[in-house]
Amino acid sequence: MFAWLETSGIAALWAVALARAPHGLRNRFQRPLWLAIVMIALAMSMHLEPVTAALANVVPDEHWIDLSKHLFSIVDAAAVLWFILGAADRRRHTTPVFGTAAAVMAALVLLDLAAPPHARNQIAPDPATPGVPDAYWWVFFLFHLLADTTCGIVCWLYGRQDTPRLLRLGLLLFGTGTLLASLLWVLKLVYLQTRSPDLGPLFSPVTGAEAWFMAVGAALPVALQLRAHRDHRRTYRGLAPLWRDLTSANPDVVLKPGNRLSALAMPLQLRLYRRVIEIRDAMIVLRNYVTPATLEAVRRHVAAQSVPAHLTDAHVTACWLAAALDARRNGHAPQSQTVNLAGPDATDLDEETAHLLQVATAYCAPSTGTYRASPAGAG
Repeated sequence: MFAWLETSGIAALWAVALARAPHGLRNRFQRPLWLAIVMIALAMSMHLEPVTAALANVVPDEHWIDLSKHLFSIVDAAAVLWFILGAADRRRHTTPVFGTAAAVMAALVLLDLAAPPHARNQIAPDPATPGVPDAYWWVFFLFHLLADTTCGIVCWLYGRQDTPRLLRLGLLLFGTGTLLASLLWVLKLVYLQTRSPDLGPLFSPVTGAEAWFMAVGAALPVALQLRAHRDHRRTYRGLAPLWRDLTSANPDVVLKPGNRLSALAMPLQLRLYRRVIEIRDAMIVLRNYVTPATLEAVRRHVAAQSVPAHLTDAHVTACWLAAALDARRNGHAPQSQTVNLAGPDATDLDEETAHLLQVATAYCAPSTGTYRASPAGAG
């Protein structure tokens, strides 16, 4: 009845893997997580009936298909544990994690070879059915239980620390998914001991819930990246009117890209960074066209416009930029500037960009247009 939950959860994992592929392949720090998501999706997919049927057409012996899926799932669990531990404390536990995984895989192969002839590596409802010994399943399930429980606990511990909200929620959801995987292994251990028919129907919905929690948890960082890209795009466009006027009057401040193709291929964040630098450089040039009388007139004008206090500096800057542009276009000579027109001190690029966006918004605001039309602005 809940087969759709498992299928849809695995499909969601594949969708997240595809969405993260461009960033995961380029960024060496994100590549392990992306590979882990792909391996989780692949390991779960291999247990779906259509996939098993397709494998049967390639490998006619179902026994070897079962064993291969189990061995691959060990590699998958080790890879996820390796990434989570590395992301948590920035150290890679390669030898203990993959060494243990190799030992478990060797044990499974030896137990399988030592077992009497059997058609499948599955827990048969009747214990008398020939198959691998219970030790095979204990080794298999306990390794998964240990790996998934460790991943879940680490994700929950780091998901409760001081991290961005979406990333924190993503860690908690991904950790919940791995803990649901632990629940699945506990259920299978109980089934191994009891062979209760009531437990079998629980495996698929628990797997589906596990896949959905992991998919949503892994997708949230993508949502964070998309939101950051949207904010950068909005800021880039918001700065455009101010940037066009300032750079048209001061073309020398424009940083020349290598060629048009490289400019189009430049990441948006880098283009935004260049635009901020060019606006700042143009402001340094234009401030030498602002006289003390003009600056005093600008301040009186802004004070009369009922501008919110936190935007006063941005509106003053927008108005003196408009006055400086007019002075430069009219051929006025620059003069040494004794007044600090640099604006508030910014501790990082984000603060600098936010301030310039306020200036750009004020530059297009009616108050600046009113100043241009006033006798002081026209003068």
